[in-house]
Amino acid sequence: MTTITNHTHILGPAAAVFDLVTTLRFWPAWHPATTGVGGVTQRPFQLGDKLLERAQIGARSHEGIWTVVAHERPHRATLRMGNGRLQISYTFTPNGNGVDFARTLEYQPADFAASIPDPDQLASYMFTQSEQALARLKALVEEILATESALTINLEQ
Repeated sequence: MTTITNHTHILGPAAAVFDLVTTLRFWPAWHPATTGVGGVTQRPFQLGDKLLERAQIGARSHEGIWTVVAHERPHRATLRMGNGRLQISYTFTPNGNGVDFARTLEYQPADFAASIPDPDQLASYMFTQSEQALARLKALVEEILATESALTINLEQ
C-alpha cells in the first residue's frame, strides 16, 4: 500500500468547507483526474453513500464506486473503493479563520500498473496531481464562500 498525503489551508468556517469538499458535483472542477461523477452529487455525501467517479490516470480511464465508510462532520470523512485497495481520507482541523485540510490517498500501485507501470513514477504523479487538486479546491471553496458572503451582505442591505 502506498500512502500520499497533501495539505492546504482553506479560509472559511469548518462546516461550510466540509460541506463543499464533500459535495461530489464539485470534484471535476478541482481534481485533475476526475472526468465525471454520478450518484449523490447535489448534497454533501453522508455515511453509506455510493459515489461514482470516472477518472483519467496516466493514459488509462478508470471508473469505480466509492463508499463513504467514515463521516464525522465537520472533522473527517473516508471513502473506500472496492475491497479497500483504494481509499481517500479527508481531515478538517479548524485553525484561525479557516481549516487545515489534509487529503490522504492510499492505493496499491499494481492496480494502476496499466496506467503508469513504474511505482515511483506513479507515486510522483499521484502526489503532483493531489497538490494541483488541493490548490484548485482551495480556490474554488474560497470563491464560493466569498460569493455567498457577498450575496448575504447585499441581501441584508
